[in-house]
Parts: sequence; structure tokens; C-alpha cells
Amino acid sequence: MVAMASARALREQDGEGPVIPGGCFLGFLYVAPERWGRGIGGAVLDAVLAEAERRHQPRMHLLTHPDNERSQRLYRSRGFSPTGRSADGQGEWVREPGKSRD
Repeated sequence: MVAMASARALREQDGEGPVIPGGCFLGFLYVAPERWGRGIGGAVLDAVLAEAERRHQPRMHLLTHPDNERSQRLYRSRGFSPTGRSADGQGEWVREPGKSRD
């Protein structure tokens, strides 16, 4: 295995409340370090985004560490931007419906 991702329906109250219609939360996206720089993360993220669209959950949120520049470059390239909110020392990012690659 070289990569994996997990996403679920977006929920109110930091994931403990009712489902937010049209929303999805990317719990993690992992690529084995020895495979970094080969486009695998982008391919996996594109597949997650396509599946979220198929499930009518186009608004995607995620959390990432403020110093994780590699991940932030990937997320920006797919239309994500920081919200200014944080949780557990990580910054929240969101991709609004209709956003695509820069």
C-alpha cells in the first residue's frame, strides 16, 4: 500500500452533531514518504473529491498542521483555502462547491 484516504459526512459540533447536508470531512490523506513527489496524493485527493461530488457532498473540510507545507500546496492546488479556524493545533481548510484546480 502506498496511499490511503478517509472521508465522511460533515457533522455539526466538531463532528459529534447532526450531518450537515452537502458537506464532507477529509479525515486523512496519507502517502508513503518514499512515494512523495510522484502525484499519488493528488490522484487520491482527486478520487476523494469525485466521490464526494457523486454523493452530493461537494463542500469538503479538513484539518492540517500549520507547518505542513507539502499538504497545503496540494490542498491549494485543488481549490482549498484556510478558514482561520483551528482545532487540536491544526488549521481548518475548506473547498467550496465548484472549485477546481488552479
